[in-house]
Amino acid sequence: MERYSRGLRVQVFFGETEQVGHVPRYQAMLEYLRREGAAGATVERGVAGFGVNSKIHTAAVLRLSLDLPMVLTWIDAPGRVERLLPGLRELAGSGIVTVEEVGVAAYGGRRLEQLRFDLQVRDVMTTPVTSVRADATLREAVELVLGRDFRALPVVDGTGLLVGMVTSGDLVARGGLGARLELLAVLSEEARRRILDQLDPERRVADVMSTEVVSVRGTDSVAAATHLMATNRIKRLPVVDEEGRLIGILSRADVLRAVGETFPRVIEEGTGHPGARTVGEVMHRDGPVARADADLATLLDVVASTRLNRAVVVDGAGRVVGVVSDADVIRSVDPAAEGGVLGTLMRTAGRPAAGRVTAGELVRRPALTTGPETTIAEASRLMTEHRRKLICVVDEAGRLLGIVDRADLLRAAGDALGELAAAAAEDDDDDDD
Repeated sequence: MERYSRGLRVQVFFGETEQVGHVPRYQAMLEYLRREGAAGATVERGVAGFGVNSKIHTAAVLRLSLDLPMVLTWIDAPGRVERLLPGLRELAGSGIVTVEEVGVAAYGGRRLEQLRFDLQVRDVMTTPVTSVRADATLREAVELVLGRDFRALPVVDGTGLLVGMVTSGDLVARGGLGARLELLAVLSEEARRRILDQLDPERRVADVMSTEVVSVRGTDSVAAATHLMATNRIKRLPVVDEEGRLIGILSRADVLRAVGETFPRVIEEGTGHPGARTVGEVMHRDGPVARADADLATLLDVVASTRLNRAVVVDGAGRVVGVVSDADVIRSVDPAAEGGVLGTLMRTAGRPAAGRVTAGELVRRPALTTGPETTIAEASRLMTEHRRKLICVVDEAGRLLGIVDRADLLRAAGDALGELAAAAAEDDDDDDD
């Protein structure tokens, strides 16, 4: 019997004239799916139909200006559909959204010679951009970022010119914010309000922002931008036009998504393809690890000792149990103890008294794991699809071998993109001869 891969088909039914802001609804939905790494989507225009208002719309020559029916069809893996469907539903407005299971008999993968390694920043950057004015208060800046996936904001003047960046570190070190943004988001409402109330209402973003900003143009290559991010240890690069106005943001997640989509999933041995590097080659073995039976004080030592602000939890045999972040610790402790724990995580207080809770009890979800032979392309896809900051590399028994985080993949991807871009340029030169 012929076997099929299980997939989900999502369809959105809406009208041609509908918009999301100033953008056609179909364009907003397509851009969202593309940006988030969906496998692909198609929009079709109907020749006739009617909706809840019972008005019949047709494609007759004299009625082309009417609101014709449109259908967006998206087929993808169940996990990716589950992740992206809430955002798509929001963009669909009053449109009907259906989901049904389908069998995928074949998926036409791209051949190596068809892949693009001359990607430009504008091909993969995120738009629109959340930014803040230089004259905004510190509290306004904090509230713009709370609950979002990012921890830094481009700063613009009244004309949209990029004038700086303000990060969580800037707000803490120079603005007097009592907790990093990711910790602030999980505090109790009362504790969060108490910290925000301590901010000086007279201080502005311009007082604490970094003015020496590394930025890129939309026409710069992704390879060059990735090199900038890796060498400068920057997580997000603002993208500007020729006049210096902000037009987008390039994040590490954007680069890794591009690598996951562009590099082949399976690379034959001996081809010399730079994307054939594996996570086993780039992982580091000295990551933050805590035993499942470790008490709270010991766990906090591990979490606070690394830039990752998290610890991999293993059992007595070294098998991965899960990952605990600093936010998980704050979320799980008694609200009355927030002050002491927060001080340790912010490196402003000493080691707290050992609590009865253990590291294993704070694990909220399984860790993202893979074997050492996984390519950096597949690891990039996994990390962006599951929205994780690190991957645990394990052996066949599930024992921890090492850890790969976004910075590790970014360095490896940058090297590979640079090599491939250079090779593509040489090929172009050869064609001209």
